[in-house]
Amino acid sequence: MPPGDELERQIALIWQQVLGIEPIGIHDNFFELGGHSLMGTQLVSRLRHAFQVNLPLAKLFEAPTVAKLTLLIKLSLVEEIEHMEEARAS
Repeated sequence: MPPGDELERQIALIWQQVLGIEPIGIHDNFFELGGHSLMGTQLVSRLRHAFQVNLPLAKLFEAPTVAKLTLLIKLSLVEEIEHMEEARAS
């Protein structure tokens, strides 16, 4: 299934760049597509930079698809916003 929203499209594009293959579907598994730990490190680094999120490499093993990573990144961004709002309210 192709990426649906903008975040999924951006993540899939980064996967394509790191893995050197396209197209990437949202349910494709990073490791089944030939990804390995070094590529995973590169992928996570690019995702951190692109979305300004704290994303440990271990999360890739827990969420090895674009769909699952998108959810993790969305949750991370929501948490960041909530922390900012709490800090402002204090």
